Amino acid sequence: MKSNGYEQALVLRRHYLPNEDDSEQNLARAMWMDTHQYELQEAAIRNAIGKLFNT
Repeated sequence: MKSNGYEQALVLRRHYLPNEDDSEQNLARAMWMDTHQYELQEAAIRNAIGKLFNT
C-alpha cells in the first residue's frame, strides 16, 4: 500500500470523509486534510519543544 498512491488516497478519504464518495475532488480534499493535519501537529510539537528548552 505504501507505493500505491491511489489506495492511500482511498484510505485517507474513508478516514477524513467517511460519508463521501470516491470522486477525485473528495480524494484530493482528504489528501489536503491529511497534509494540513500533519503540518499542524508538526508546528505544535515544534512549539512544545521550544517552550521546553526555553524554561
